[in-house]
Amino acid sequence: MEQWNNVELTNMSKKSYTLNHAYNMAEKLNKENAAAVTSNGNGSNDSIPAKEQPESSLLKPGSDVRPKVEPDDVESLLRRLYGITVSEVKEILAYDDRNFLIHEDSNVKNPLIVSHCPNGYVLKIMNSLDSKKEDVVDAQNQVMLYLSKKQIKCPRPIANASGKYYSVEKLSGTAHVVRLLEFVPGQIFREVPITKYLLFQSGEYLAKLDRTLKDFTHEAYVRHTTTWQLQNVPGVREFLFAVKDQEHKALCEEVIDAFESKVLSVVSTLEHQIIHGDFNESNIVIEPAPNQTDHNIKGVIDFGDASNSPLLFEVGIALTYMTLEANDLASGGIFLAGYTSIKPISSTELGYLKYCVAARLVQSLVMGLYTHSLHPTNDYLLSTQQDGWKLLETLWRESFESVDELWSTTGHQYLTQSNK
Repeated sequence: MEQWNNVELTNMSKKSYTLNHAYNMAEKLNKENAAAVTSNGNGSNDSIPAKEQPESSLLKPGSDVRPKVEPDDVESLLRRLYGITVSEVKEILAYDDRNFLIHEDSNVKNPLIVSHCPNGYVLKIMNSLDSKKEDVVDAQNQVMLYLSKKQIKCPRPIANASGKYYSVEKLSGTAHVVRLLEFVPGQIFREVPITKYLLFQSGEYLAKLDRTLKDFTHEAYVRHTTTWQLQNVPGVREFLFAVKDQEHKALCEEVIDAFESKVLSVVSTLEHQIIHGDFNESNIVIEPAPNQTDHNIKGVIDFGDASNSPLLFEVGIALTYMTLEANDLASGGIFLAGYTSIKPISSTELGYLKYCVAARLVQSLVMGLYTHSLHPTNDYLLSTQQDGWKLLETLWRESFESVDELWSTTGHQYLTQSNK
């Protein structure tokens, strides 16, 4: 398998065209899409009016919300919605969505896209549950446009033939939001050796990202909720049947109980703002540093879990993945040192972080097992299982009482013994 962002790619289609291959579809495409419902960004004949969309809800056990998409569907969507004639399509394995790395045929004229992305595009077909929340889709698009204007590198949405940044399409009888984003080239965090410098820089970068997001608002985020928000960890209990190991299941129940008691009981006192919500090793784009020895963070991708949440949860989620990737509990202190060098965290909130890390691990491990039971060939869903259970047991059983001091000491040692 080929790799993109360290995620397996399925090569679906490769095509070539001659230089004189005619393409005069612009007028036809615009006529087709003009008939669609456009009041909420829709742009296809199969688009579904927002008023017909069911009320949004959290994922329920037994639900399979992943889009059922064939290769022909992808090429048809790209041609009809964006005027793109495909030269190559590769699927990027994802969680509940379907994502495709697209390269257009440069020999075919396309008047629908004014500014072409030489590195390609990502066609995102959202799962049926999130596709019911069109206002949130608009919010995600606006976040990326906002950050791009603030010189933070992230994917920018591409307008379709109707001038909208998304449309709702019926695929295999189910409604799914379809979007096209610019592809951000580069390596992904998990593709390179994890150094102390990279961990520290990740903390700095996330703090700067949060500082920029503090001034962003969107009405949709006032009421938006998803299964993956840390405040919804108690809902994971409904999916514990997917955990067959009884010791693991008991550990999950213990963590959820403690997270409710220690953190969710005081959540109203925590600072809230729009957060990225999934700053992990697969969503951070990096590039070689000028010295060609280290790496610098270039940008961030995937705003599907952005929400109005406690800022502390942003840190806890990122800390979880940084620690997992480094395969060292103590290394979390270096990431925290980077973050707090830009945005200080009170000692009280620092004490909540270990509960947040444990809760995120439970959330990821349980939901990974559940979703894999629905799609047993998608091993991406199990990517954190082995190391995740090990880290959870180490944190909860061996280091819980001392982890605050461990992180503090490790961060301090890095700051005093290095040049960053």
